[in-house]
Amino acid sequence: MTEIDVACPMCGDINRVDGGLSAAVCQSCGAAFAVPMQKADIFIPQQEPVNECPEFAVRAGVLESYNGNDPVVYVPDGITAIGAQAFKDKVNIHRVVLPEGVTEIQSAGSGMWGAFFGCTSLESVELPNSLTRIGSNAFNGCVKLAGIDLPDAVSQIGAGAFNGCTDLSSVKLPKSLRELSNDIFRGCVSLTGIKLNGNIKNIGSNAFADCRELRGLTIPPGIKTIGAYAFSGCYGLTDILLPGTVISLGASAFTECRNLSVITVPASIETFENDGAGVRTFAGCSSLRRVNMGKLPPNYMDVFATTPWLDEFLVKQGLCRHCGGQFKGVFKKTCSVCGLPKDY
Repeated sequence: MTEIDVACPMCGDINRVDGGLSAAVCQSCGAAFAVPMQKADIFIPQQEPVNECPEFAVRAGVLESYNGNDPVVYVPDGITAIGAQAFKDKVNIHRVVLPEGVTEIQSAGSGMWGAFFGCTSLESVELPNSLTRIGSNAFNGCVKLAGIDLPDAVSQIGAGAFNGCTDLSSVKLPKSLRELSNDIFRGCVSLTGIKLNGNIKNIGSNAFADCRELRGLTIPPGIKTIGAYAFSGCYGLTDILLPGTVISLGASAFTECRNLSVITVPASIETFENDGAGVRTFAGCSSLRRVNMGKLPPNYMDVFATTPWLDEFLVKQGLCRHCGGQFKGVFKKTCSVCGLPKDY
């Protein structure tokens, strides 16, 4: 115990005494006096702040995981990003509301596990106006997600973001979006229509593949490239007008569009891409009978393979319907290229 100064009650002189004593004798007059009891120092440990939302695992503003079981989830304020697997396989969630301040739903990288991947009961998501980026595979496999409004600030949506959202019937695309990534709406079999803004320059591979109910699609001026299989298997498409800004069509871009009957192809197209299996841009379009196109490309046999338009065109031109070659001979004509006899 430390020493303290105590005044003698008899003579008033100050005495320095041990603070641990209960009594002492004045060094000046010899009178006894009581030593005041000293309070011991009390250490109060600092408590860690209590997490008011223990079901949310947050680090540096990023919601890394949700560990609750509520069907409706309100993400707390203060979150700036949703982690790449934050809600992965949360099959009990029906609705999620993200707060203002969230700027990003992080990308899943090379894997298939996006932030809401496998949320098979998720029906709606409210996104904040602060959101600017949606990562790859973010909502992949959310089979009950029926509609979503994407804020205008969103300028980037990763590959496969809505892949396999089989109940998705309506989407509002943001004006700031410049590209539709690969597989973005692939397999959205209930998607009936979508408005593409004039700022979009590229439509990625498989972007709308197997969107069987998609119809009334308008491809606006400004789009330059349409990737491989971009609209493959879109049974609902009946006519397509490609704008004069398109310079490249990917392999099999419109293959198996069974009800596509009219296509307008601009002279601006420089490339009908080949993916190794062939060009086959409109292959399998079994209703295609009208093609508005100036000069046919040299590989038109591959571009329009297995379409009724190609068959009718070849017959009208007096060419071999198998390879497009010319016939030779007088009485029994055979193709000078493939050798097959004329069959019409």
